[in-house]
Amino acid sequence: MPAGRAPRASACHNPARPCRPRALFPPLLPAVTSLYREIKRQLIADIANGVVAPGAALPNETDLARRFNVSIGTLRRAVDELVADHILVRQQGRGTFVGLQDRDRFMFQFFRIEGRDGLREFPQLSMQNFAKGRATPAEARQLGLSGTPSVFRIENVLTLQGQPVIFDRIVISAQLYGGLTQAQFEQRKGTIYELYQTDFGITIVDADERVRIEPADAQSAQHLGLAEGDAVLHIERVAHTVDGQVAEFRISTVNTQTHDYVVRARGKR
Repeated sequence: MPAGRAPRASACHNPARPCRPRALFPPLLPAVTSLYREIKRQLIADIANGVVAPGAALPNETDLARRFNVSIGTLRRAVDELVADHILVRQQGRGTFVGLQDRDRFMFQFFRIEGRDGLREFPQLSMQNFAKGRATPAEARQLGLSGTPSVFRIENVLTLQGQPVIFDRIVISAQLYGGLTQAQFEQRKGTIYELYQTDFGITIVDADERVRIEPADAQSAQHLGLAEGDAVLHIERVAHTVDGQVAEFRISTVNTQTHDYVVRARGKR
């Protein structure tokens, strides 16, 4: 420094100009993460609102990327997650489609009961009761509804290997499934979830289940050929639509003398 010249004051030492700490990293560009999640939300809204019908193909990637004003890579990330969530299905050489609630998907994603010998089979269903009434406080709470709304209650016995194994009690909102009839339910061509999807535009994509051992009540024991008080598996399931709405509350009572509740947790290989 030349003699006689005072050192230049640093801005950080100037009381009139308080120092702003230098950033360690430059400001981030708009997060790609939030962008692809927004695309995912918009695609979910399209499916929930029927813009893209169950089983229909999505527009091609170029058109979708142009619509959302994003790169193909960002779009693919959103679509990849929807495929992983079983909302969309890729078909080699054909495109990407809104998933159908068919038998294969039911067995893969939602049915966890199999024989002690490892046999997995599609259950035969026999409806025992179909009625409309007011929800109990507990039912309304499980369905995410207030007050005592009108609901449908449906009871079914599911048979495996020729034996009654599961007694299902289903509760659904009468408003959500307006116009549902007993004949419509009994004469459906596919699974119950497929009926929800094709006739009411309601696609179930996931479910929360609570499982515990309980003594069989008189009704369950009668349907399952057990003695009242025998130990059974009690499963409470709350199923959700593609946009997170509660679509169904179900209590399944399972005779585990010959069948198990099986969960397979697999990581990437």
